Amino acid sequence: MVELSFLEMFNNSIKALSNSKVAILFILEAVVLLLAIVFSKLMNKKVVKTTTTITSLIVLGFYISNYIETVGAFMNNVTSRLIEFLYFPTTLEYIVVMLISLTIMAITLINKKSNKFIKIVNVIIPVVISFLFLSIIETINTSGIDFDEFSVFTDATMMSLYEFAMILFITWIMFLLIYKVDKFIINKASITDINRVDNRLVTVNLDALDDDIEMPRLKTEVKNI
Repeated sequence: MVELSFLEMFNNSIKALSNSKVAILFILEAVVLLLAIVFSKLMNKKVVKTTTTITSLIVLGFYISNYIETVGAFMNNVTSRLIEFLYFPTTLEYIVVMLISLTIMAITLINKKSNKFIKIVNVIIPVVISFLFLSIIETINTSGIDFDEFSVFTDATMMSLYEFAMILFITWIMFLLIYKVDKFIINKASITDINRVDNRLVTVNLDALDDDIEMPRLKTEVKNI
């Protein structure tokens, strides 16, 4: 593995970007954005936004179409790494997962507006993952395993603890994402309904009423007449 300083990494990255077609893609996207800014002052902003998005996607798609095989290989690599993360997790990944879990738990406990059910879930899951970690430590000590990255895959108990923790974490994160998206959609729908109701309210301008309209009289006034 080649060791590079930060300055060398920066210079190599700039050279690679300037010598590749990515520079052309960047210029085209910048032109599309500039035209969108200009036309947004002359036309309907919604139309300009939609046209800009479609144009940007077409330009990006045309660029990616030249490297379909490479993109496919890249996605296969990502998929393989995801499977390895779920079924063959490393100790570093486990520590990262545990730290993320504890961070989410801390943020949930600090936020007083959090839903009670979500708060309970966000406390239970990190605690369970932490207990699984302690169980892994105990298994290493009691079974006499020479602990390293590969010994995890040779012991059924340790492998089960790792896999269960990862599956629990992924399921939990997916649940939180679905909950947040659902909550956003519901809130947006509620705001839309309120706006519709406000638009239907009828306002009466009393100043515009005809002065000749006779107002209802009291009984005493009727008798006097």
